[in-house]
Amino acid sequence: MLWNKNDRFIYYNILTIVMKEEILKSLGLSDKEIKIYLASLQLGSNLVQKIANFAGLNRTSAYDLLKSLEQKGFVSYTIQSGKKFYQAAQPNKLIEIIKEREILIEKILPELNSLSASVVTRPNVEVYTGKEGIKSIFENILQESKSFSCIASKEQLLKLFEYYFPHFVNRRKKKNIKVRIISETQPFDKTAPYKLINKKIKTATWLYDGKIAMVSLEDKEPIGILINEKNFYETHKMMFDLLWDSL
Repeated sequence: MLWNKNDRFIYYNILTIVMKEEILKSLGLSDKEIKIYLASLQLGSNLVQKIANFAGLNRTSAYDLLKSLEQKGFVSYTIQSGKKFYQAAQPNKLIEIIKEREILIEKILPELNSLSASVVTRPNVEVYTGKEGIKSIFENILQESKSFSCIASKEQLLKLFEYYFPHFVNRRKKKNIKVRIISETQPFDKTAPYKLINKKIKTATWLYDGKIAMVSLEDKEPIGILINEKNFYETHKMMFDLLWDSL
């Protein structure tokens, strides 16, 4: 099917809107909070009623949402002639919000790690659903691994995580986490050691730090399983090594 210029323009506009909303959701905003923030950003300093009208919400809901956004640092207000005028935080401020959260988390990490270490480690299996759930597995890999072995399809990973996956790879490289990759095609990181397999890969598997992470790549709502058990890990690691040596 051939698209004309107008079709492409509409498509890219829709894609931009979806991407924008997904990113704001990842920062902890609800759908209605996103509407209010974007409305305020486009209107500039303005009254609650005008922001509510622009966002297609009633005044009471808009006021409660603006208070929530204010607490999260996404909007502020000034008082002019006894009336509140709300102003959205500039987009560059979002980077500062993320950095502030990272600093707060870093401050409590020692205490959280201490609490975790006090619990006897037991073999366990965790199930994650949806894209946000799978991202938790990726984040665990970045936090806990010094190296990992992986069998995955680059195309499928990029299809599911078009924006997040390249970010994951770049962060992995910055942390100098060593990898070995078995895939259908050259990996996203062209400097990574890899071997090719002439088979369609429907799941992704990562072996790291005594854990096995497996993700279904073909489902619209992907499912991930994280297994933390020594014997499972050692067996899968042995199988990966045998496959690696045979390719």
